[in-house]
Amino acid sequence: MAMESACKLQVGREHYEGKVRMEGDHIDFAGLTKFRFRLNETRNAHREEETILFSFHGNAVGIRLTSGRAAEEWLDYIEHPQTLADKLGMREGTVVRILNLEDADLVSSLEDRKTRIVSNGGDAYEVVMLGVERASELRQIQDLLETMPPEGAVWVVLPKTGRMVSKANVFAAVRESGLHHAEAIDYSETQTAFKIVRPKFASVK
Repeated sequence: MAMESACKLQVGREHYEGKVRMEGDHIDFAGLTKFRFRLNETRNAHREEETILFSFHGNAVGIRLTSGRAAEEWLDYIEHPQTLADKLGMREGTVVRILNLEDADLVSSLEDRKTRIVSNGGDAYEVVMLGVERASELRQIQDLLETMPPEGAVWVVLPKTGRMVSKANVFAAVRESGLHHAEAIDYSETQTAFKIVRPKFASVK
């Protein structure tokens, strides 16, 4: 789960004010200047009251939180960053189908979480990871969900900068199908993922 806070940032001798967001494997700072700090590239993370301190590529960095969660939680997140399986909310034993998405990091993270990965539609599954590069490919979301249990979900993974499909296309497809967009995550450096589910109580008549 992402954490956000207003903050005061110091990088070396420079000072900035803005908002900081920590999700997955990075910390993003947004102000007049933007920064991204990869967690696996930080060193010697510690805290002093509500200030998170670490070294990043030889630069001393300090993030003083002024709202949101306590610095202790942020420090714990830095020391134990979310895996991709964590971001996707995968649990041990979840049956996952991967469709039109070649991603060794995803497979590795799912295997570490001890999910069960299936390769074809003949198997029963609870979650589908669907790679999408064209808007027309979004039409299969509804059909996929109809073959899954009521709590099933389709994660639509698409390029952040793709010209053939956008998040607006995803939202339009969801709306037209009467489905529900549950959440979005920063799936990778170049991709975004959207969780699509059936509306609650949709099966009740």
